[in-house]
Amino acid sequence: MTITNVENRNFQSPLNYEFRVDRLKDFDFFVQKVNIPSLSLPTASNGGSNPFVKIPYPGDHLEFGELSVDFKVSEGLYNWYEIFSWMQGLGFPERLQQYVDLKSGSTKDLNGKIIPPKMLRQPHGNLYGQASLIINTSQNNPSVKINFVDIYPVNLSEISLDTRDSEVLHVTSSVSFKYDYFTVEKLL
Repeated sequence: MTITNVENRNFQSPLNYEFRVDRLKDFDFFVQKVNIPSLSLPTASNGGSNPFVKIPYPGDHLEFGELSVDFKVSEGLYNWYEIFSWMQGLGFPERLQQYVDLKSGSTKDLNGKIIPPKMLRQPHGNLYGQASLIINTSQNNPSVKINFVDIYPVNLSEISLDTRDSEVLHVTSSVSFKYDYFTVEKLL
């Protein structure tokens, strides 16, 4: 029997993480669950060079799954509205000016105040955000950082309000993001 030389025999805790989106100021504190998205590499075939069998080869394009985040909704819906406003600017359901405002960084919060952009990105303006997921060790030290490049929300779940609940369950929502790709870096 051989014994392997494993350096770290600790298991990763699902509780020790920090998730941030640079363009959402009232969001980070309320995040309850985030999934590291799936990653797949579709196969390519030999294109008919073998007349009897299609032989699979590694493909040349990675496919990244959606980034899903569950969060508690803040009183007054401020963190939910930040995402709603971002999606409204991307989809401009009422007028083209909504898209122009988002791109230029002059969207408004729920109180009607202009949300100052953290940084103007070129050439896309403020359409996209950057996100990071920092995974901590069991001693709560940052261990791994996953960076999501050029994210934008594609789905914001409903909010359920129900007076039939016998105890107070805080309101939650979910948001799904698309992005260009993600990178992984070791911090320790």
